[in-house]
Amino acid sequence: MQFNYDPDISNWNVPLMKGTKTATGFTDEIIERPTNQPLLTQRYTKNALEFIETQASNDNPFFLYLAYTMPHIPLFASDEFNGKSDAGIYGDVIEEIDWSVGEIRKSLEEKGIDKNTLVIFSSDNGPWLVMDEFAGSAGLLKDGKGTTFDGGMRVPGIFWWPQTIEPAVVRDIGNVMDIYSTVLSITGTENNAKNLDSIDLSTALKGGSSPRNSTAFYRKSELYAYRLGQYKLHFVT
Repeated sequence: MQFNYDPDISNWNVPLMKGTKTATGFTDEIIERPTNQPLLTQRYTKNALEFIETQASNDNPFFLYLAYTMPHIPLFASDEFNGKSDAGIYGDVIEEIDWSVGEIRKSLEEKGIDKNTLVIFSSDNGPWLVMDEFAGSAGLLKDGKGTTFDGGMRVPGIFWWPQTIEPAVVRDIGNVMDIYSTVLSITGTENNAKNLDSIDLSTALKGGSSPRNSTAFYRKSELYAYRLGQYKLHFVT
């Protein structure tokens, strides 16, 4: 299957929207349409930095969820990063996201709140292989997005917290669902939820081992695979 990629902005007529909290809920407004997508990554970063500035200035604890649209299709990079990498437009997009994360980390350091802030960087799935060179690569891992092989499900899990998390590579099992219980534990928040598929990984972050020894791999409601320790069983391939 050959993917036909057209980077013309006018062919992706989607709006850029902003939600504002009101007394009765939220209101949304369209800032522009079509979105100027080459500027989208840096716009997200700019808004994130402004949010951090406001919270830090008021000495407020905060939660920031920053989900970049890219490197999902369509791919666009600003003039500053367009052509910067040796991996085409996909590489340019990753370079810009890498720069953006660096700007956020620098902001935390400049405001003196880096040692009191946990930064988590991850992804939702592996490369969308039908998109060819516009999808990235899973390297040595098998297959990609839409499958329950490691190439589709195994993604970066990076935790940064100066003076609390020492630099290390942890090869134990972790699951993105575990972020919930881990953050509750770190913040001293009582967890009253029942039957959670979420495990506290804080011991693994502080030099110990992960309490998770297994994980299930579903597509919709069907169990496709199951991992226990170093072994993974595939029911559907």
